[in-house]
Amino acid sequence: MFEHLTNIETAFQHVKRFSLVLSIGAVLLALGAILLSYRFQQQAAERVYILLDGKVMEALADSRQGNLNVEAREHVIRFHDRFFGLSPDDDLIEQRLAEAMYLGDGSVRDAYQVLREQGYYDRLVTGNISQEIYADSIALDMGQSPYRFWYYGSQVITRPTSKLTRRLVTTGVLREMARSRNNPHGLLIEKWETLENKDLKIEKR
Repeated sequence: MFEHLTNIETAFQHVKRFSLVLSIGAVLLALGAILLSYRFQQQAAERVYILLDGKVMEALADSRQGNLNVEAREHVIRFHDRFFGLSPDDDLIEQRLAEAMYLGDGSVRDAYQVLREQGYYDRLVTGNISQEIYADSIALDMGQSPYRFWYYGSQVITRPTSKLTRRLVTTGVLREMARSRNNPHGLLIEKWETLENKDLKIEKR
């Protein structure tokens, strides 16, 4: 009889140990499932889907600091393209310059006013002159905010009888601000000035 009781006690201990191991395994499995689901949720939150020309494209979201250098470069290129890339069309000139004004501060508006008062934009229209701007290189100092930049580009001015190529060098600083539809990079050009704008060559057409 005592041997029978001992066997029952031993079996009970085995069942108890097995139940304990099973419970611990279930808890670990549940914790693992929670951690995995949290990680998958984070990865899903970093994915952005963009609809472009009827096609869904996937993009990855990243922190602003991770992309700040690239965004600063694109902002500078975008501004110079809008300010200097002009065609002999009043409406198009106004549209592109309005877009440029959202990307810079009063120093940009002052430069625009000077050119406007000199009749520069009127001459583009009446003379059928178009301007194109090409970025050769952009230097950025991202060590301290606001961030200093230097833009080196080539400006091509096409007239009915000639094509003029000019070297353009400008500088300014970039201040961080809130993003908007008109300012997608959330940067503002301040203290903008032209350091060099000289003729390189002129070709007959």
